[in-house]
Amino acid sequence: MTNDLQSRIQQNYRLLRALPAFFRQRVTIEQAEAAVRLALASRAERFLDLAQRHIFDWPRSPYLKLFKMAGCGLGDLRDAVMRDGVEESLEKLAKEGVYFMADEFKGKTDVVRGSLSFRVSPSDFAPPAPSVGVTTRSSGTNNAPIASVGSLERWGERTSSHCLFYSAHDLFSRAHGIFEAILPSGGGIRAIVQHARLGIPTERWFARRMPTSNSASRLYNTCMTHLFIAMANIYGPGAARPEFTSLEEVDRIVAWINEVKRNGRNCCIKTSASNATRIAKAAGQKGIAIEGTKFHLGGEPFTEAKRAAIASVGAAAVTDYAFEGGGSVAMACANPGHVDDMHVQQHRLAVIAFPVSIEGGASRMPRLLCTTLHDGYAKLLLNVANGDYATFETRNCGCAFERVGLKLHLHHIRSYEKFTSEGMNYFYGDLHDFFESELPREFGGAPGDYQLVEEEDAGGQTRLTLRVHPVVSGIDERRLLTRLREELGRGQRGNAFQTKIWAEAGTFRISREAPYASPRGKILPLHFVRSRPDPVDP
Repeated sequence: MTNDLQSRIQQNYRLLRALPAFFRQRVTIEQAEAAVRLALASRAERFLDLAQRHIFDWPRSPYLKLFKMAGCGLGDLRDAVMRDGVEESLEKLAKEGVYFMADEFKGKTDVVRGSLSFRVSPSDFAPPAPSVGVTTRSSGTNNAPIASVGSLERWGERTSSHCLFYSAHDLFSRAHGIFEAILPSGGGIRAIVQHARLGIPTERWFARRMPTSNSASRLYNTCMTHLFIAMANIYGPGAARPEFTSLEEVDRIVAWINEVKRNGRNCCIKTSASNATRIAKAAGQKGIAIEGTKFHLGGEPFTEAKRAAIASVGAAAVTDYAFEGGGSVAMACANPGHVDDMHVQQHRLAVIAFPVSIEGGASRMPRLLCTTLHDGYAKLLLNVANGDYATFETRNCGCAFERVGLKLHLHHIRSYEKFTSEGMNYFYGDLHDFFESELPREFGGAPGDYQLVEEEDAGGQTRLTLRVHPVVSGIDERRLLTRLREELGRGQRGNAFQTKIWAEAGTFRISREAPYASPRGKILPLHFVRSRPDPVDP
């Protein structure tokens, strides 16, 4: 028996033993409020305890190299946190070079701080003891899929946040369904677990299949999915079996929403923003108003264009913000000041904005740096960037999150990526509004009908292909490309020059085909076709 197979058997045995008690546990609103308040009051002590045990007492910690470079010992850190607080201390550490950019953290690039240079592996940040859980894999929308363990401890630790979220947005009394993939994607299983811990049955599961490399992996993931469903039905409030539903079959979801409404209830659908927009579009085409329906969104930016598309059929959406390895970072405010206004879950992590110079030094983008404040982590984070930026705001909004002390808000959360073509880099910021609102308004179509793709043609040249869905008719392609070049030429210094180089090299082209969608159904306005390894199966 190989070590890998033996480890897999041991992991699944521990999971099987732990699931009954896990599904029996329930969290009330009163318990959730008390847990969050207690965690907020002890966040500095918990941060220092984590730092001592998992950084300063662990000689192989990658963070220890950065602390030594910065001349900061445990006593120095303790004095700073007790004097200045967690966030201000983290900001000072970041200025001294104690941080990891996203590619550094993933082991894609060297960590270079002055004369110090080293490279890490993602496994360097994993907890010292293996977690009880199931192996999941991210959808890999624009990067290679990431495999990690969906830990029962971590899912349970997030229950208090979800309880407040459901209370703030009046979700407890609804009929709950999900439009998420089965394993190895964690989205569907996480939703079932969250519902069960709150005493909510998952009444329908409209499921997507995740690509796997072989039939054995597909069988394994199917069996593990059904194990969770069986446990939720035996020991929890119940969960429906997955009904495989393609993106072209969302009419089935509309029909279920309509059926529930006829029986006097409203629905809540857990899915991505792109899928919610598809469902709303399908309802509109059938002339079905689904007022009272709420979509619980995650996994991609929630924009004004998507909000308007969902609202056009009488529905609404609330969103949360999470990333692989960091878990739940922020959740929708019930009295929002912006379409994606969310409360940072400060009881479980610290988030700061740190300006980092992009290549060439022409601009300094305020990247989000996240730090773990709890033991049930997938990866230990201390000033780790995930490639996103956002606007920070502190205010009293009066919703359930603010009442327990969560007053820090984020909005306009976006990724900051770069195109690489003709020997130069082009960094872009927020182009969601251009692709989801301006192009549909000027040329027709709807959110999700336009997408810019960086890809190589048959001759090896990097192209920027504007994909336009075939349903959009009567387009003046020359005028559309001119509009695209105008938009890309705006912004920071050098954009106009780079766009001119692309135009002269024939980099731009239009393709009349459906935009790329991730296995979860997400359509991002910008997509990168890059060589990547085969799917990582558990």
